Amino acid sequence: MECECICPEEQDIPLGSLIQMVALNDEEVLTSRTLWSDKVLAKAQHACQHGLDIARIILVLREEAKARGLIHL
Repeated sequence: MECECICPEEQDIPLGSLIQMVALNDEEVLTSRTLWSDKVLAKAQHACQHGLDIARIILVLREEAKARGLIHL
């Protein structure tokens, strides 16, 4: 999947790879800098050429990480 690189300094996982990791149920995505970057979140809405709402996906993943106790905010 091709998604624009929107904040290279805050992304340790490109957005396309993040989506692939979700599809593979890779828990590493839940602790990535990409997932927890507010800059990435703000710009993610228009990052996918295929119309995926990546900003919404990021918010759901953040909630999942919190629910699993992986992140304590």
